[in-house]
Order: sequence, then structure tokens, then C-alpha cells
Amino acid sequence: MPGGTNQPQPDQLKLAVDAWNIMGGLDWAGLPVVAELLGVQDIESLIYHLKLIRDQNHVGP
Repeated sequence: MPGGTNQPQPDQLKLAVDAWNIMGGLDWAGLPVVAELLGVQDIESLIYHLKLIRDQNHVGP
């Protein structure tokens, strides 16, 4: 994880959840617009947290 810690930061996680809800999932085409809309400064951290949400929601092979 960016920053060297394994625990998501609450503010970063909230931004990721908000972005996920706006995009309806991980939408690479919509990511730059949503990141700008939410005022995201660290896009790498946002992507990391979006991947955590995606992977958490993935069920089975």
C-alpha cells in the first residue's frame, strides 16, 4: 500500500467508497473525472483502495 502501512486510512477509504458509488464500480474511463470531482490528491492511493473494494466484493473464482 502507498505510505508503507497495511491499514486503509479512513479519509482515503471514504473517498474510494464515494468514487466507487459514483462510478458504479471501478471504471477506468471515469476515474480521472471522479477523482477531480472529489478533489483527490493521491490518485495511486485512490486506485489502491478501489482495488481493495473490488477484491472484497469478488466472490469465488
